[in-house]
Amino acid sequence: MNIKQGNNRILGASSVTITSICYGLVPSFSFIAFGMGVETATLLFNKFLYAAIIMWAFLLIRGIKVKFSRKAALTMVVTCFGYIFMSTTLYISFDYISGSLATIVSFTFPAMIVTIEMVTKKEPVRAAKILAVVLSFAGLLLIVWSPDIFAGNGGAGGYGTIIGIFFAFLAAVGYVIYLFGLDAKSVREENSFAVAGYVMTSAAAVNFIRCLLSGKPLFAIEPNQFGMMVLLSVVCVFIAILCYAIGVRLIGPGNAALVNTLEPVLACIFGYFLVGDQLTGRMMIGAALVVSAVLLTNIPTRQDE
Repeated sequence: MNIKQGNNRILGASSVTITSICYGLVPSFSFIAFGMGVETATLLFNKFLYAAIIMWAFLLIRGIKVKFSRKAALTMVVTCFGYIFMSTTLYISFDYISGSLATIVSFTFPAMIVTIEMVTKKEPVRAAKILAVVLSFAGLLLIVWSPDIFAGNGGAGGYGTIIGIFFAFLAAVGYVIYLFGLDAKSVREENSFAVAGYVMTSAAAVNFIRCLLSGKPLFAIEPNQFGMMVLLSVVCVFIAILCYAIGVRLIGPGNAALVNTLEPVLACIFGYFLVGDQLTGRMMIGAALVVSAVLLTNIPTRQDE
């Protein structure tokens, strides 16, 4: 591995780790906002709108090119769809299960991506990658599959829990579409900041329509609600999307996805301390397996040298 490749690996992994922290806070911050009386559609519109405003201001100040090639623009439609589908289904799952559990279930997506890459020969089949996928899935299954998982919580009952898990799994599918869109050659040739700007804007537009159709308020205007919306926008959208776009560009979607398996671990920790989510021994063991998968996949191999 030459110096430039080594620096790219470090910078890419660091960027995705920051994303993991930001995304790990999403469930806790969102449930805090719900407790303040913020509606789901309102929350999504506000956090994406404010993040988009910040990003476009940054693009304007820096004079960054925002006009894409026709091919990149078409690919961005699919990319934005993947992100919107992911965020929408994830928040639907929040209506039925805890934020920590929803985040964990959605993390079937790293194994999906790495498997697709190896099957399509985009990435070489390596024992370390296969073991990382196995460890990641084992950890996630251990966390999710507890004896009382279908007993229900929050009054939703077993059926409600199944619905929540189903929508969290759909969020994983959205993640896959979004990440492969980011990794498409035409999109990778465009500026990462501009890509993030279009993603945020499209998500804000869709949730603006959702608010209008559902009759939900467009803005959270109480001081505590507004403060939480700004926090969600800056930390959980602006910084998170920006860092992930940089990470995927530097280390690819498969490696980025596996580094980002730190997210469910952090979501459990933040959920435990911030909103009182249950953190069981089974979940802690599963989290340890997920972290092991992250460490394993980032060990340099001879092929990287």
